[in-house]
Amino acid sequence: MKNIVVIYGGRSPEHDISVLTGLHCAKHITDDYIVRLVYMTKGNRFVMGKRKIDHYISGKCNMWAECRFSNGALYKCGLFGGKVCDVWCVVNCCHGGSGESGELAGAMNIAGIPMTGCDGHSAFIQQSKSATREILTTHGFAQPKFQRVKKGESADIKIKLPVIVKPDGLGSSIGITVAKTNEELDAGLELAFTMGDAAVVEEYIENMREVNIAVMRRNGELVTSAAEVVEGGEFFSFDEKYLNAESGFVKKGTGKDDEFAKSHYHEIAELAKNAYEIFGSSGVVRSDFMVTSDRIILNENNTVPGFMAYHLWLKNGVPYGVVIDDLMGDAVAEFRGRQGVKTEFGSEILVKNRVLAEK
Repeated sequence: MKNIVVIYGGRSPEHDISVLTGLHCAKHITDDYIVRLVYMTKGNRFVMGKRKIDHYISGKCNMWAECRFSNGALYKCGLFGGKVCDVWCVVNCCHGGSGESGELAGAMNIAGIPMTGCDGHSAFIQQSKSATREILTTHGFAQPKFQRVKKGESADIKIKLPVIVKPDGLGSSIGITVAKTNEELDAGLELAFTMGDAAVVEEYIENMREVNIAVMRRNGELVTSAAEVVEGGEFFSFDEKYLNAESGFVKKGTGKDDEFAKSHYHEIAELAKNAYEIFGSSGVVRSDFMVTSDRIILNENNTVPGFMAYHLWLKNGVPYGVVIDDLMGDAVAEFRGRQGVKTEFGSEILVKNRVLAEK
């Protein structure tokens, strides 16, 4: 059977969510594979993971054996280390940080291992809310007025209050505030700068409804999940997303059958698929939209969405195990396609210029 590795955790404010996603994902992988767990500590060390959640709550996870990836395989480090197994595919469950910035994708590419999700370039661009907005604006997508503010620079905000203030490179609604006064704007920027070196200030969209939809590639074709209307406060907060385990982490709303989602489904699905192609995405990407009476605004793309947006696929009758299987198949196919790219160029440059190295 094929060995696969589920990676989760990492240095990120979204670390704990990632642990839940990784352990939850591992439970739903079909019996066709041998599943290995690799936990990324809050210091970004790879260690051999375990399934019991109490180990992560207590901190015992930080004492586990370190491991590394190289030459298509997983290795345990240390005196009694050695090769654990060849790896057919890595399933990336790391939210934020290295998992969504493209760094982990780059590391796996160097190690010669396929990994689910976007490649390094696509992930890096989409993690930045300001870069995403700039590219979407260029391609004709409706976008709110926005302004990127760098830490340490004077902020001359030209957008009329109220505004949304958010870190430029985080998800899960962490660090996001609604500012209705200049004092709240300053406080929001101060909070955002504790989580990154740049923030985004954007217009507050009145009377909007948030609708989420997921996109992935299945057998070479782009497919979309059910759409879901999200009910929350002024924006969908971290607590509403994740501190409600009784709901199974399914957001409020009645999904694709809701009349509002149904009436906008086709347009939202097409916009999400277009954005997927524009950014050169791979894996599951959840697109979050803000819908008003006259605009459908793509708010952001989540390249490693919580729990792989599995509940959106379930509403279309696609089991979680099938989603993961499709993700891995797509990742392996893309990886093999890259192997055919020429990476060597024969020349006599070293022989003819050896004097430059010997001086």
